[in-house]
Amino acid sequence: MKRRYPLYKKIAVLLVITVLCIIMARLSSNFTGGILFNELLAPAQGGVMRVWQRVDHTYDTITQTQQIKAENENLRNQVRELTWENNRLREQSSENERLQDLLDFKERYKDDYTLLGARIISRAPDALSNTLVVDRGSRDGVKKNMVAVSHAGLVGKVVAVGSNTAEILLLLDREAAAGALIQDTRTPGVVEGTEDEHGLLRMVSLPYDAKPKKGETVVTSGMGGIYPAGLPIGKITKIEDSGVNVFAQVEPFVDFSHLEELFLITDSK
Repeated sequence: MKRRYPLYKKIAVLLVITVLCIIMARLSSNFTGGILFNELLAPAQGGVMRVWQRVDHTYDTITQTQQIKAENENLRNQVRELTWENNRLREQSSENERLQDLLDFKERYKDDYTLLGARIISRAPDALSNTLVVDRGSRDGVKKNMVAVSHAGLVGKVVAVGSNTAEILLLLDREAAAGALIQDTRTPGVVEGTEDEHGLLRMVSLPYDAKPKKGETVVTSGMGGIYPAGLPIGKITKIEDSGVNVFAQVEPFVDFSHLEELFLITDSK
C-alpha cells in the first residue's frame, strides 16, 4: 500500500527546497571561484533549479485552480440569479397577459353584467373532478348559482358558498349543463360534459332536422334560468348521427386545466 505523508511534512519539504534554492542562488552570484567550481556546482544547482521550477509551477497551478473555482462559483451564482429573475419576469408577463384578457372581457361586457374578479385557490386532487374553489364568498356578495366566466367564455356555476370562498362546478360536469345555440343558425340544444372524453363537451337535444357543421360557434341561449344568453362556449369539432338523434362534439374555448383567475357574474343588466 502506498504510504501517504501528512500535509505538514510536505510543507516542511517545500520550505527546505525553497531555502536551498535561495542559498544556491546566492552562492552562484557571490562566489568567484572560477570555471572549475562552476562546473562542479552546475549539476547540483541545475537539479535544485528544476525542483524549484516544479515547486513554482505547482504553486501557480494551485493558485490558478483556486481562482478558477472561485470564478466558477461566482458564475454559478450569477446563472442562478439570472434564472430566478427570468422565471419571475416570465410569470409576471404571463399574469399581465391573463389580467389584460380579463380586463378586455370586462370592458366588452360592462353594459351587460356586473363582474366580480376571483382567483382560484384550490382544485380537487382528482384530475377528473370538475370543481374548484375561488377566494370570494358571501362577504363579497357571492350567492349560489352565480355564473363563472373567464375571458374565453363560460366556466360554470357556483354550487356552494362560504364566508370567504365559493365552490365552482365546471361546465365539464353534466350537472352544470347549459342551454345553448349554434350561433349562426340559431339551432337550439343543450351543452353538457361527457365522460367519454374529459375536457370536451357535447351538444345534445338538437332538433331532428338539425345540420350542425364543424367549426360553428356555440353560445349560451339563456334558457334554463341560470346562464345568461350570448356567452361563448366553444366550437363544434365533430358530428355524431345515430340515425335517430344528432349530437355535436364541442371543444370549449376555456382551458379548464389552466384556469387561474375568473369572473363571477353578480348581476345582469
